[in-house]
Amino acid sequence: MTVVIAAVAILAAPALVNLVTNTVLQHRYPAPGSFYGVNGRPMHLYCTGHGGPTVILDAGGGNDWLIWQKVQPEAAKTMRVCSYDREGTGWSEPQSGVMDAKNISQKLHLLLKIAGEKPPFVMVAASVAGFYARQYVDQYPAEVAGLVLVDSSTPEQIAEIPGSGYSPELIRQKHREVMFESWKEASGWALLKGDCNPDLEPGLESYGNLARAETCRPAYAMSWRGEADQFWNSAGEAAHAHCCGNLPLLIISQDPNNPQSGQPPPIRPIWNSLQEHLKTLSTRSRRVIALSSGHAVMIDRPDVVIHGIDQISASDVGEVGTTSLQ
Repeated sequence: MTVVIAAVAILAAPALVNLVTNTVLQHRYPAPGSFYGVNGRPMHLYCTGHGGPTVILDAGGGNDWLIWQKVQPEAAKTMRVCSYDREGTGWSEPQSGVMDAKNISQKLHLLLKIAGEKPPFVMVAASVAGFYARQYVDQYPAEVAGLVLVDSSTPEQIAEIPGSGYSPELIRQKHREVMFESWKEASGWALLKGDCNPDLEPGLESYGNLARAETCRPAYAMSWRGEADQFWNSAGEAAHAHCCGNLPLLIISQDPNNPQSGQPPPIRPIWNSLQEHLKTLSTRSRRVIALSSGHAVMIDRPDVVIHGIDQISASDVGEVGTTSLQ
């Protein structure tokens, strides 16, 4: 019996260390901003600066408020800017229910209302968050003064890009992977292996402690999968959303000729064409190609994103068409 107790204690020790480490880090490096109860769960909202219209930054899948921190501090010098964490990412706790574009946009609306943030808003959405922004415009058109899509996903990519169709087997595989990741974190094995160090984007090194406090939290290892599982439904909702009429719209796209892009070469011309097609969403649209950038334009070319936000906030789309910015 003594041997069994000792073995259990040895196995449980790493899990306890991981739990204590998370608790200490979260108290030592609390997330900036505020927390508001949405459907009984806290959601994280980080607003800085003054001046309208208020800019809402919405990150791509698997990312959170941190991804915008090469944009927000600079943009907040002249306007109010808010980044936030969707449920189950960053510092917003997981919630029950379907995580599709309709529900995500409704929760963002509720979060902003509870926080006392007043419209009109300029929505800035990256990657899959483009679906959510289009749905937000559909549901709350009077609240949106302009839209900036940052290398946004498009509903058409499912048919145009090989391997993008719905696959139950792929979803099952991804669930197995995140379940294993959750077990590694809960057991403390990830901490022992040194896998709890954040993979920070270039230029965000000063946020290292805050990023470290977000790592190796077992509940969050799986929570974002609910959003990923709904990608195809969200795409369909975005395709049918009433967006965007004559709303000022700026499409900021990655450089299709960037050799450092993580996108496979055969996909780049398809993605470039899909980005160009986004201009048809509004009669007041313009597209900018951020040269030397990849999918994370806000990291590679924050200056282009900041300039675009300034333009749309002033309702100045500029000359209709497509331009490339050095």
